[in-house]
Amino acid sequence: MVFNTEYRSLKEDPAGAFYSRCLHSATTYKRAVGYFRSSVYLVVGPSVVAFAQNGGRIRLICSPELSPEDLDGIASGYAKRSEILRLRLVADIDRMLAEEGTSNSTRVLASLVAASVLDVRLAVRADRKGLYHEKIGVFGDARGNKVSFKGSANETWNGWHADGNFESIEVFCSWRGGLEQERVRRHEEHFDSLWSGRDAAIDVFEFPEGALNHLKKAALKGGLDAVDVQDNPPPSGRRSPLAHQSNAISGWVANGYRGIFEHATGSGKTYTAILAIRDHVDEGKPAIVLVPSKLLLDQWADEVRAEIPRAALLLAGAGHTGWKSGGRLSAMTADGKNLGGRLVLATMQTASSEAFRSQVSGGDHLLVVVDEVHQIGSPSNARFFEIEAGRRLGLSATPQRYGDPDGTQAIFDYFGNVIPPTITLQDAIKAGRLVEYEYYPHAINLTAAEADEWAEISRRIRTEVARQPEDGVGKKVLTEKVKLLLIRRSRIAKKAAKKLDLAREIVRSEFATGQHWLLYCEDADQLCGVMSALKADGFDPIEYHSSMTSDRDATMAWFRTFGGPLVSIRCLDEGVDIPAVSHALILASSQNPRQFIQRRGRVLRKSSEKMFAVIHDAIVVPITLYDDPDQAALLRSELARSIEFADHAINKMAGAELRRIAAEVGIAAGDLADYGLEEDNDDEE
Repeated sequence: MVFNTEYRSLKEDPAGAFYSRCLHSATTYKRAVGYFRSSVYLVVGPSVVAFAQNGGRIRLICSPELSPEDLDGIASGYAKRSEILRLRLVADIDRMLAEEGTSNSTRVLASLVAASVLDVRLAVRADRKGLYHEKIGVFGDARGNKVSFKGSANETWNGWHADGNFESIEVFCSWRGGLEQERVRRHEEHFDSLWSGRDAAIDVFEFPEGALNHLKKAALKGGLDAVDVQDNPPPSGRRSPLAHQSNAISGWVANGYRGIFEHATGSGKTYTAILAIRDHVDEGKPAIVLVPSKLLLDQWADEVRAEIPRAALLLAGAGHTGWKSGGRLSAMTADGKNLGGRLVLATMQTASSEAFRSQVSGGDHLLVVVDEVHQIGSPSNARFFEIEAGRRLGLSATPQRYGDPDGTQAIFDYFGNVIPPTITLQDAIKAGRLVEYEYYPHAINLTAAEADEWAEISRRIRTEVARQPEDGVGKKVLTEKVKLLLIRRSRIAKKAAKKLDLAREIVRSEFATGQHWLLYCEDADQLCGVMSALKADGFDPIEYHSSMTSDRDATMAWFRTFGGPLVSIRCLDEGVDIPAVSHALILASSQNPRQFIQRRGRVLRKSSEKMFAVIHDAIVVPITLYDDPDQAALLRSELARSIEFADHAINKMAGAELRRIAAEVGIAAGDLADYGLEEDNDDEE
């Protein structure tokens, strides 16, 4: 058999010309690699199935995805090490099974393990400084011939397929004799040393039994005979940008690498930003990405690992504290192409702290990307603007901060203007990026006690505003005290007691088994009330939020598979992807246009079995404005949201009815402008 001495993915097709041919003739395959995903088994088509059916066996050594805290914990003993590895691997398996692009390939991987074709062990550097990232492989046949290879390709779609990253490998054959034979021998001896645990520099562990059993449960029922590679093409690891994404990047570059992408939910703005980040880190430069929550931190980490696998990644905030030690953050942001591509992914709350800012090596070499950029303008988060960066990019469907012109201006001063064109929710629906929807508003009233509290806070707001001077255009200045009172008053409507009864009534009458419902609550108290009420009615609701103690990935995997009522807090504001949602009941009625636009957009994300979405909305209205004049502002804000929702829905009757209500109380629908205040979540480290 004749092999080249090297293969490059864009020229010689290593998957077909080398890897598949080796599998066809080999009986053993030994592989040490940094990253591993099962998509390679579908890239090479039936070759791996034939390899397995012919009695072939694979030994794989790879590095698990571990945080610096995990690495420290592994050093503390066998029991803790095994539990840390089990938890991380089970979470990874659930995530891969839950995602449409990796679900089938993960089942193929599970089938290989269940059939004893594949044996996996885990490697960690003994000094706990980073990942084990070696890349060698050795094939052997029944006659004792050996082929080894070494290079950049991983067992991933990106690593082997022509549509993935540019990769290269060097190939050595034992039958060529001389130095090549010696290289093959040394490669195999090195692998065997790792596998047996004799290499002092690398700790190698067996795959934890709990994680192994969890993986085997996903094996195809028919075993390897059930693998249909023709019907399951591999996911394209490197996506091709759409026209609006390429245009956005071109506009950002032309604007001096400064600007904001005002792109609606569903338009792919995260991937658009990743295009910019990938180009930057491929130059050997560092980037910092900021997000507002732990849920988004985890989501971005998955995206970065999939799309920019060779960049060194450091997480900060949301429980990740490794950035604090040993000058790690300073090194990850330092200038110097010899350091390679690096990416720091942090929560805004951590990144705005003095401890974080003091360690960042700012300058023209640095790229800063901020997702949900409107949140960086809060007084506490805006301290991050002290960091100098040559390239800056903000992302948001609605970058303006409502009721906070100073915070909005600070955002635009740092990032620059919006890069045209903006992409609205309606643009995304017309382009087929989001589904259409039906909209059903449900009117409820405040209780007598709630109405009295609303009136009392309204009186205090009027008194406080009257004391303030006017600004340059004749408007009263809103002090922080007034803003806090307005937020406190708005929460009376968001947590109105009658919303609980409304939730029970709608779910009882509308929910059908197998549907994916999202019930969006204001806070933990309202969530607990809804959970208890639904359980009392015989439902089995699912709880989902950033501070939950159970495994969020496993919860989401269950929901995507089986459906049910999912009761949540804040996830619609945080950019979390839940495309399976077919029905939503919004109990936390926001008076901030940005928030209700975002919440609707997240419900409209496309899914394979979802033709359109249904949105139920709790609208708080006064019994009469004559009896409750202080609730006029509440009614205006509620109507502003609900009429905007109704105008773009499939069913138009809701909008007509809402306009009738507005007219009856003397409110012109055309006068319902943007209204509301930002309510920042500045406490999530």
